[in-house]
Amino acid sequence: MKIGAVAARVLAWGCLCAAGYAQSELRLLDLDVVSLDSHGQPVTDLTADDFQITDAGKPQKLVFFRKNDERGEPSRSQADVGAQFSNRTNQRRPNAIVILFDLLNMGYGTRLIAANNLVRDLRAFRQADNLYLYLLSVNGKFFSVHGISPVESSNPEAPDKPWTTQIKPLMDGGMRAVMGFRTPDIDVFVRTQVTFASLVALGEQLEAVPGRKIIVWVTAGVPAALGENRSDTGFPIDFTPQIRELSQALERSHTALYPVRQVMLGSPDDIGENSGGAGATGGAGTGLESLATLNLFADFTGGRRSTDKDIGGVIEQAITDLHFFYQIGYDVPPGNWDDKFHKLRVTSKRKGVRIQAKAGYYAWKGATGTRTQSAFTATAAGPFDAEEIGLWANVSRDTADPDEALVHLRIDARDIALAEAGDRYTAHLGIMSVGYQPNGFIATGPVSQLDIDYSPAERDNALRDGIAVDAKLSDTQNTARFRLMVFDRGSNAVGSITIPASTFRPPQP
Repeated sequence: MKIGAVAARVLAWGCLCAAGYAQSELRLLDLDVVSLDSHGQPVTDLTADDFQITDAGKPQKLVFFRKNDERGEPSRSQADVGAQFSNRTNQRRPNAIVILFDLLNMGYGTRLIAANNLVRDLRAFRQADNLYLYLLSVNGKFFSVHGISPVESSNPEAPDKPWTTQIKPLMDGGMRAVMGFRTPDIDVFVRTQVTFASLVALGEQLEAVPGRKIIVWVTAGVPAALGENRSDTGFPIDFTPQIRELSQALERSHTALYPVRQVMLGSPDDIGENSGGAGATGGAGTGLESLATLNLFADFTGGRRSTDKDIGGVIEQAITDLHFFYQIGYDVPPGNWDDKFHKLRVTSKRKGVRIQAKAGYYAWKGATGTRTQSAFTATAAGPFDAEEIGLWANVSRDTADPDEALVHLRIDARDIALAEAGDRYTAHLGIMSVGYQPNGFIATGPVSQLDIDYSPAERDNALRDGIAVDAKLSDTQNTARFRLMVFDRGSNAVGSITIPASTFRPPQP
């Protein structure tokens, strides 16, 4: 189904319009770009013409450009559009900075020094609503010091104050719960495998968290490869497949890695310096090579390279980078989706501007609709609604069919990647509904395709008034609530809105 005007169109959830998938799946590559001056402050007045992108050395034409300024601009509220329901209940768009304190890859003495530094730095933060802290234990399990879910984020000692004011007792309790001595003969292969698996698991958990995310990874580092003298097989080991899996997980969750390497001079138990051992090859033999591996993670995810041990400084930079960044995109030629790694280079024509963006991507061919279905699966399983795409809805009973409800849905076009195609603006959305029954069963509907093709005037109207869609929900008496989900295949953004069935179901006699 195509939309070429802002007027509402009827979209039946039972109809799968698959024709648009072959045209649009895996075409637009959307990048988050941080632009900084020499003082680390955002450069906020760049235009599309100021950016240059090369894919495998070939220049690309930007078809999508947007500023994301979250420093003070509030999101639209329910009252602005007179809606019954909205996923935009907050005054600002959500984001998250997750501090991962890595006990698994730091020696005992280094952990204690780094923990004290972290406590000192966090005490200075008085705005900590989107700041979270987890410990990665020596067995690869996560311990929540201050977690994302409401159950994990309480501050019982001072509920009206930022949790960072209680960081000392919180951190002490967490360290007592999970810290133990590392045996000196721990196998570096096992430790590295566990680290990768833990980071992938964290990335998958963050898929349910709306907005852009940053993981500040406080660690001594891991190798990207092992020489034959340090592998358990006697042959060199390359961790490239695990790095690929990690980059995919973080890309899906819209997450960048900001490693902060902790190396304490003179510490006899530093893990990073000894990860390779004698005879190691392939970039795993020295601490400097472990640093190169961490910087590789940052480059793959569009994160910040590790430059020093200043944890607080990196957290401050992460906050700045989340509050203002650019989104740019280009159409990837169909032949480029070849299951290979493609190097990217994003630069600015303006002198003195430092660009921070992904240094490459894995061009997986992927089955048609894979990204859409993956986004919907994660959103349907999440405990709360996704807010990356703003949604507003009014719901009423269909007088012509008592088994159906009418949903007047409005999608915030400012959150959609409207790509420029000649004198038109296009986007490709997937829309899906799920029904939750009291017994925990989830009934899923098919994915409906919504292809947008706007003139400049229609685009301006959509940015002002939103994209209006009329939809129908097939109601049954054993459905407690519905969740409507919208996925933008251009920007990988997702939005959802949950509607109790009691809202439109007539009372039982």
